[in-house]
This record gives sequence, C-alpha cells and structure tokens, in this order.
Amino acid sequence: MNLFSDIEQPEVEKMLHCSRAVRKEIPVGEYAFRQGEAPKMIFVLQEGEMALVKDFASGKRSLLYTVMPGDVFGEAFLFSGQSRYWYDAVAIRKSCVLMIPWKFFYGFCENACGHHQMITRNLLEILAGRNFSMSKKLHLLSSTSLKEKLAIFFLENADAKGVVHLAMNRENFADFLGVARPSLSRELMNMQKDGLIEVERDEVRITDRGELELYY
Repeated sequence: MNLFSDIEQPEVEKMLHCSRAVRKEIPVGEYAFRQGEAPKMIFVLQEGEMALVKDFASGKRSLLYTVMPGDVFGEAFLFSGQSRYWYDAVAIRKSCVLMIPWKFFYGFCENACGHHQMITRNLLEILAGRNFSMSKKLHLLSSTSLKEKLAIFFLENADAKGVVHLAMNRENFADFLGVARPSLSRELMNMQKDGLIEVERDEVRITDRGELELYY
C-alpha cells in the first residue's frame, strides 16, 4: 500500500502544499531521525534505501526492517502517544525523503482537499500492514534456534518457485535475526550441506520444503 494510492498527481501536489511537506536529501550513513528525538513528521522514502535500527549501549544493533522507495516510515508514532523515537532511521544508500507534518493527518486542511480522507485511509491500511509484519517478526524471533528462525523466514518470503530474494546484505540480515554474522553464515552453510536450501549471492532457493517445514 502506497500513501498516495488512488490519488491523482495534481491532488497529491495540492495536499503536499497544504500540509507544508518538505523534501530532504540524506547521504549514506546519515539519519532521518534519531532515537530520543521528538517525533513530528511522517516520512515517505522517494529515492534510495533506509534502515530502521535500534542501537544498544553494548554496541549491538537490531534491524527492525528496511525501507524502500514508496514506503512510509515513522508512522507508528502518529497515534501511539510516544513522545520520543525509540529507534533510528539511517540511510543505507543516498536517499531522498518526503517529510509530512503530523497535523495534516489530524484534521482537514483549510482548503478542504478532496482526497484528504483517502490519504488518511491509506495511512490506516499501512499501519495495519506494519502491525501484521511486526507480529510475524515476533513469531520469528521467538523461535528457539537459528535454524528455526531461518526456516520461518525462508518459508514466509519464498516466491512461487521457492526462491527467496534477499533485499538486505548478510550483515543486515544477521541484525534482523538478532544473531552474529559468523553464526548466520555457519548455519546457512549447514542448511545447504543438509540439502535444505541452496544459497547464491542474494538468493536462497528452498530445495526440501517438507524438511524445512519441520522447523516452522
């Protein structure tokens, strides 16, 4: 779901003007927002790639999910009542974000945009979808072993041909699963040796679905 789904471009531009949205370029390694800052905007990634991460004092980093062009992020804080971000939004690649002030979603603008209700509906659908995705990740992280985590991830993300296209590099994948990168690499090799999967660069092919489902 896109925030501007079913809305014509002239109406989109009208709403962006009414909301006083701004565009911002974010270099690699820089942040759209940092944990501890006060949230005031909803963000739409227009170009590049961002990651939502939680950094701990120990130096450990947990990857919540990656943000691709067209995705909305920071939306969870709009209606949650949280006064501070509890994670960072960092650019993995040079990015451009659209920043829309919260107040636009709390009521109709003075110019009575004809599609204001539609964009609010789209946002609610995005929130519902994100909640479902987080529930699935919670199920994944609650697994007792790394093999179980990988089995769940591969089974839930494989296409009709049994191929998983990884949208993140090995380090980010390890952060997403909450494990060390060497442990991830070792388990992938073991699963490949056992005939469960085949790994080639950023693709994983499921070769024994029945056996893999035993770990689901």
